[in-house]
Amino acid sequence: MSLVVVSREALARIAAARAVVRIIEAHELTLGAGDDASKAAKGMLFVQNYAVYEFVVIGVVRALVANLNLKGLNFPAVRAELLSMALHPEFSSIADGSKKNPWENRAGLIRTSRAALPVLVGADLFPRDGSHFRPPQLETIWTLFGIPGPIVPASRLIAHIIELVDTRNRIAHGDDSPEAVGGRFSTGEMRKRIDDTEAVCTHVITAAGAYMASPNAFQ
Repeated sequence: MSLVVVSREALARIAAARAVVRIIEAHELTLGAGDDASKAAKGMLFVQNYAVYEFVVIGVVRALVANLNLKGLNFPAVRAELLSMALHPEFSSIADGSKKNPWENRAGLIRTSRAALPVLVGADLFPRDGSHFRPPQLETIWTLFGIPGPIVPASRLIAHIIELVDTRNRIAHGDDSPEAVGGRFSTGEMRKRIDDTEAVCTHVITAAGAYMASPNAFQ
């Protein structure tokens, strides 16, 4: 997946979310902000907003991996942190394999890491860190690939990501109903959250694009 495709799809989904806000506003002009349908729709916007953010993060990693694979860099030339992805099959084999000959397996991994062989990372490999797309997930991606600069364009957006993930999870897992969540926010506040999601997504895409254009990318 290219960054152009990721960006185009993200912008289309964000535009759709803004269209939903306009529909909610028209609905509230008739029935008032306390209507359950209006509140539920605002709650579901958190789910839609989160989906855009997750799509961008996964899409950017796939674009980075595709770009790395195209470069044909040999193992010794790739940055050490990125070898954790490049050698994922070998690490998994050691972790999941039998105890019959673990030292040979370890030696094989080291030999591969020093071999003049092109690095090829699985196209669908994503370095999930257990944070469920909270800010540490972005930190992990930045660290592995060596992307310079901050993970967000403004520090206040760290709290936005946390709220986005936590609220989406509460709705998705049934801990909060969409109407209970949506009832706590005005359409203006939801519009601001959509703007913040766009800012985060745009930054992630732009930072990855600038990194891939660098002559020292992945090294």
